[in-house]
Amino acid sequence: MNDPEDAGASAGAELTARFTAEVDWTKVVDPAIPKPEGQCGPDLLEWLWSPDLRTAHDAHATLHFVCCGDGGSVRPAAPEVLPFLVEAVRDPAVKVRPQILETLAVLARAGNEARAAAPGPGPGGWWRTAPAAWPAAWERAVDALLPLLADDVEGDEDVRAGVAAVLARATHRADDLVDRFLARFEDEPDLSAAEQLVLAVGELAPHAVERREGAVSWLRQRTTDAGKGEEPDMDDDIEAWLAWMEQHGHDVRPAAIVALRRALQLL
Repeated sequence: MNDPEDAGASAGAELTARFTAEVDWTKVVDPAIPKPEGQCGPDLLEWLWSPDLRTAHDAHATLHFVCCGDGGSVRPAAPEVLPFLVEAVRDPAVKVRPQILETLAVLARAGNEARAAAPGPGPGGWWRTAPAAWPAAWERAVDALLPLLADDVEGDEDVRAGVAAVLARATHRADDLVDRFLARFEDEPDLSAAEQLVLAVGELAPHAVERREGAVSWLRQRTTDAGKGEEPDMDDDIEAWLAWMEQHGHDVRPAAIVALRRALQLL
């Protein structure tokens, strides 16, 4: 039988080899970041998979900065490491999945703003930029993230919510995503993820073509829908309580009001 430690070492070596071969590290190195320990190299990505939360967190924080700085731009490093950030999000062994999703949301927003901005410096004299490779890399990332909307591993509702928040930035695919979000809402067991799906529909509705009116109508319905109602007392009626537990109807009225207001502002 193989030694688990040897298997883990082999997996780490395989990751490092891939990171070395598939990333142009000359685009990732940033002279503004102190690198006394040789950060900004293949080890940095490998550390995302570290079982030590502090190590994984520090690696993510560094990658966030080299990819988007203060969040205003998509830096050249982003298309290089994006496939591996998505791969980390898809791996339940990674302890910083929600944090990586926050970075992806920041990158997606910055990428949208860079494409939408007119030529020339923005407010304050700085440029909103995104490298030429970003749109294609982002498109591939969207496709890779879609299956995670239905990631029903226990305890991963934060990941499903984070994925919905990221995909809400894929405005060029609004019609398809609105359909997917509405379908997922019907099967979503967790309230926080369901609320994020509602907010995502509010973000995408103004960008949809065929599904715009349907999305706005759906949001209006959610503003008055109490879902499956108040939880019955288990001691009074166990059958009613069990039936209530099996339902997925959520009371998302507060989120729906916010989402509807957002959608109508952007229409």
